[in-house]
Amino acid sequence: MNTHLLVMIVLQALCLMYFLLSAGTFNSLGMVLPSMVEAFGMSWAQAGFGFTLLGTACGIVSLAPALTIRKLGVGRTLALGTVLLFVAFGLLYTSQGVWTYYLGTTLLGVGYCFCGTVPAVHVLSSSFTRRSTVLGVYFTIGNLGAVAGPLLWSGTQSAGYDWRFYWLLFAVASVIVGGFCTLVAGRLKLETPRDPAPSPNAAHIEWTVRRALATPQFWVVVLAYTACLAINTTTHSFAYQHLMEHGITAARASQLISLSALVCAVGSALAGFAGEKTPARVLTMFSLGCLGVSAATLAWVDGPLSLMLWMVTFGGGLGFSYVSTAMLLQSYFGQRAALELYSIMMAVSTSAAVGPALGGAIKDSTGSFSGIFLAMAVLSAVLFCVVAVLRKPGERTAPADMPALAAE
Repeated sequence: MNTHLLVMIVLQALCLMYFLLSAGTFNSLGMVLPSMVEAFGMSWAQAGFGFTLLGTACGIVSLAPALTIRKLGVGRTLALGTVLLFVAFGLLYTSQGVWTYYLGTTLLGVGYCFCGTVPAVHVLSSSFTRRSTVLGVYFTIGNLGAVAGPLLWSGTQSAGYDWRFYWLLFAVASVIVGGFCTLVAGRLKLETPRDPAPSPNAAHIEWTVRRALATPQFWVVVLAYTACLAINTTTHSFAYQHLMEHGITAARASQLISLSALVCAVGSALAGFAGEKTPARVLTMFSLGCLGVSAATLAWVDGPLSLMLWMVTFGGGLGFSYVSTAMLLQSYFGQRAALELYSIMMAVSTSAAVGPALGGAIKDSTGSFSGIFLAMAVLSAVLFCVVAVLRKPGERTAPADMPALAAE
């Protein structure tokens, strides 16, 4: 098969997998939770903890796919993830109580890790020269799954099916999509990533994982991504229930969440194109600012205008965050160590999973989710200010291995 054609098919396969993951994990679990809470008699703290397990597993295992990709290849990594996704969705389908719910969400997070952004960002960044654009395409198509998930849930409810049928659909779909990804990605031979040639006025450095970890810039990028992820997971955990508690009907809440996901998809596309000309740091600031506004607006939602503002800022900020943080990491530290650095970022961002657990506890104690959304807004504002003063890490000269200042 022609190499260019194979690369395009792999891109489509990875987009389809991310579409499935976006539809069946973070973006729809919060909508299914009220039905599962009623069925199992769970508290909202218990329900939120399941969401925390999903996010924790997704982050803490992020170094594993980096290892399996280096040792076993992309195809086998995706095959392992497919098995994990099938088992996870199967457990949610057959779940009879809190502990099987916990196990299902945990395995779902691990499967997400092996089939999601870690292998995809590595493959696409290694296969295309216009990295920002292709990542924008990937996150745009994938994020359309976040539009489809809530609509699918609403459709199955209207058709008279329960929450178990919803998880059964994803169990079957994970095998079909995962099998396709495994077959096509397994045939792709990746070359050693090459970084763009340095400018004549800048000293060159070969960034290694150890060198990058020693810079404050790396940890600022990680914290920025973590803040975006915290707002994402917390909002998707409780926005559906929170909106209904503020007089929004279930159908309207589903539509708003789906529309925010559509804005997210558009935002990823715009970020991909903008990333070819605009510094990734500026795009990251934009995403943090939008997400902070969205969290504050959701806490005080009181009418159609505030709902519209929340929907646009949440979707737009989230869409930009996916592309901007990945590109910021690569623009600062290059492509050669990008797989490991991106995996480490995913692992550290596990701390964002405390949001849903904390939010559930706040709901149980105060009767409202507003407190957790305000906390997320403050977190975003702090990281916005830090990224605003962030500068590119000093490059090291090859012979002397000494730091030198480089223009951003």
